[in-house]
Amino acid sequence: MNTPNEILRINDLKTKFFLEEGTVFAVDGVDISLREKETLAIVGESGSGKSVTALSILKLIQEPTGRITDGEIHYRDRNLLDLSEKEMRKIRGNEISMIFQEPMTSLNPVFTIGKQIREVYKYHQGLNKRAGNRKAAEMLDLVGIPNSEKCIHNYPFQLSGGMRQRVMIAMALACNPRILMADEPTTALDVTIQSQIIKLLMDLKKEMRTAIILITHDLGVVAQLAENVMVMYMGKAVEYGDVKSIFHNPYHPYTKGLLNSIPQINDDHDRLKIIKGIIPSPFKLPAGCKYATRCDDVMDICAKKEPAYQEKENGRKVRCWKYTEGI
Repeated sequence: MNTPNEILRINDLKTKFFLEEGTVFAVDGVDISLREKETLAIVGESGSGKSVTALSILKLIQEPTGRITDGEIHYRDRNLLDLSEKEMRKIRGNEISMIFQEPMTSLNPVFTIGKQIREVYKYHQGLNKRAGNRKAAEMLDLVGIPNSEKCIHNYPFQLSGGMRQRVMIAMALACNPRILMADEPTTALDVTIQSQIIKLLMDLKKEMRTAIILITHDLGVVAQLAENVMVMYMGKAVEYGDVKSIFHNPYHPYTKGLLNSIPQINDDHDRLKIIKGIIPSPFKLPAGCKYATRCDDVMDICAKKEPAYQEKENGRKVRCWKYTEGI
């Protein structure tokens, strides 16, 4: 059951992929608490489980290859994992919406922009073509697309990358959802367009009072948009806290590595700092801490036993033996 002001609670979510090479634990026991109007950033390298977590929330994992095997996803005091596909369709795009990666491939190339946005209103609100086009134009105006009444007759290939991303945001926000999940919303956009998209999301959040789950590897975007951060590595949450605490006093060595890899203006080093080693194979995971093979602070126990995800002061959480008492 959700607590006051909590719109989404996820307990011990596990999503696996069953492949010929073996089983991949894509999401392995993740817990999330999202409050109304909060922006939670989920960060980590490619393959850490960020996008699969979001797809799991919407129950969009493709079976039989992938499957949610355990956990609870409580939204408005209902466990989404108990709902039928018909019930989930009423929630997707209406109450929980998602901006997918790669707007060029996410938008259907053979349908106009207006038709694709209009379909959202037709399915969830029963609007006819004229009313749907009017609402579609209003949403395009809202996300800053000029000549919206003309744009609804355009096809995706006729728009720039930044404009296509704005169209994706318009579609996701069409029904004023309570939760918006944005998967790498600024990837492949130039710096100027990135800045415009970030400002747009900030403005829309204030105007529509929507909670946001931001999935990204760009810590600069996190610093501008999010209040809280969850860091993921190999399908597990390794650290959680508010943005200021995470950036100024990271606990987990992986979080420190991510932050140290950001270029600094006043840094006179010739080379960028990197995290040593590579991500372990998902088919041959180490027995202990999954980060032990890359960690600068590794101890003997790290290779033998996985640390618990424990809560520290001020709501901070960390999965690391360095912060476990009595070892």
